[in-house]
Amino acid sequence: MKNSETGTVATTLTTPTGNYTLVSLPAGVYELTVEAPGFKKTTQTGVQVQVAQISRLDISLQVGAATESISVTAEAPMMKTENAEQSINVSGERINNLPINFGGGGGNTGNVRSWTAFAMLSPGVVGTAENNRINGAAAGNYKIIVEGQEVTSQNQVTRTSTVSQASVEQIEEFSLQTSNYAAEFGQVTGGLFNFTIKSGTNSIHGSGYEYFANEALDAQRPFVFIRPVSRKHDFGGSITGPVWIPKVYNGKNKTFFSFNWEAFRNHVRASASLQTLPTDAYRNGDFSQALTLRSGFSRGNDPQGRPIIDGVIYDLGTNQTINGLVYRQPFPGNIIPKNRMDPVSVAIQKMISALNVAGAGFDQ
Repeated sequence: MKNSETGTVATTLTTPTGNYTLVSLPAGVYELTVEAPGFKKTTQTGVQVQVAQISRLDISLQVGAATESISVTAEAPMMKTENAEQSINVSGERINNLPINFGGGGGNTGNVRSWTAFAMLSPGVVGTAENNRINGAAAGNYKIIVEGQEVTSQNQVTRTSTVSQASVEQIEEFSLQTSNYAAEFGQVTGGLFNFTIKSGTNSIHGSGYEYFANEALDAQRPFVFIRPVSRKHDFGGSITGPVWIPKVYNGKNKTFFSFNWEAFRNHVRASASLQTLPTDAYRNGDFSQALTLRSGFSRGNDPQGRPIIDGVIYDLGTNQTINGLVYRQPFPGNIIPKNRMDPVSVAIQKMISALNVAGAGFDQ
């Protein structure tokens, strides 16, 4: 079994019944050659080995001299017969051709491109990239493996850390197994993310990239009609190839390197949202407007026969007990004197932004 890109070779012998197994092959495209005394050599090209998948190849040998050979081009099987596992595999080439939101479409626009965004390509997955539900399991209940090492974060909100997260550019292939996977992938009730990272080949390859967002390309926010400053840049580069030291070492077909560097910059100056803030009158203790908006609206009478009106503020300093019940009087005009205001409350109000959009003075 020869890797078409790296030239590395893996060999094995069949059992007396003709069965053979090659384990732990890196994901990639391979060329399979089968030889046996008294039979023509058979070569099958274009064999695709995917992450966490079993590829079955049944080879038929023809009687003939070993010097004769037959070449066959591999075709994808119409049905998976090795197991009942349900999964989806996405190649690195396809990954980098997809539009990926900063934060993976989960609304968290302060993150780098999310490597879990590809979950949304799989049937049975709903929700956001970071907090998805797989086959009806609890949200965010999944495991992430990179090159056989688990990197699932204990943070139930983001599930992964940008420290352990591989650059999207560096992903060779991604697999999401959703059900019926092997026992070696246990301890998870949701899906299993399985990533493999790019390795070098016999050819030198490089890339440079930048994904960016800028408010100049955004529409104005409804009601406030502004474009908040939002400038995000996700940029970097990669290079792969054989290890070669002139006159010292030639690593072709043997030793390879892969390097990737990525940086993320997020520059946000302002955000736009609608908030309920106190009017200047409210800040000064004047709540008379709270009465005028619902003048004449009463919720009945208290035991003293006084109407109970929405928005009335009662003076705690006027408490009096009558027949075991405590009564108090409303502030005249629904205005709280400044000398009755708590100095702590007054100090806190100074930290609250002033109104910049006209609105009603009382929340209905």
